[in-house]
Amino acid sequence: MTDAEVDLFLQRINLSAGSSVLDVGCGIGSFSRQLFRWGHDVLGLDFSSAAIQTAHRQGVGSQLPYGVHDFDAQAIPPRLPPGSLDLIVCRNVLPFIDHQRFMVDARRWLRPGGQLYVLVRVWSERGDEPDERPRQRGFTEEQVRDLRNGWAEQERCWLGRHTALFLSGERRRTW
Repeated sequence: MTDAEVDLFLQRINLSAGSSVLDVGCGIGSFSRQLFRWGHDVLGLDFSSAAIQTAHRQGVGSQLPYGVHDFDAQAIPPRLPPGSLDLIVCRNVLPFIDHQRFMVDARRWLRPGGQLYVLVRVWSERGDEPDERPRQRGFTEEQVRDLRNGWAEQERCWLGRHTALFLSGERRRTW
């Protein structure tokens, strides 16, 4: 996580100490540990058991739980009941999972006023970076626009080739 991303995150995420946070695709837990140092109750979940083992070794004891979870193949974990989270962090993970299903689940897990933070690489529509695409997944502008559908509050910021989305509140339908 770059200093620019940390600054952006801290300016836009409105959390009080003890807030309940889910770090989706936490990897070896670097950002989970930072969230914990900032005073939040964090759960880090990742598909990779090797990454989770490393997170446990580098973690802060039992105060910061990590777990292996496949967001595509497994049922919603019992520790994620509806309305239980203040923040969901999803950094560079959405291109690797069923993001449409995930976005529905994220809305369900958030408390009223809860926020979803998404960081994703954005590919140009022209496809002028073909040599990089196999090594790093990302979204097109159209896919990024789709991620924003249904959220009442939306903010988008650029971080190099990545975009950061800050989403909250379910948009009410008017008939």
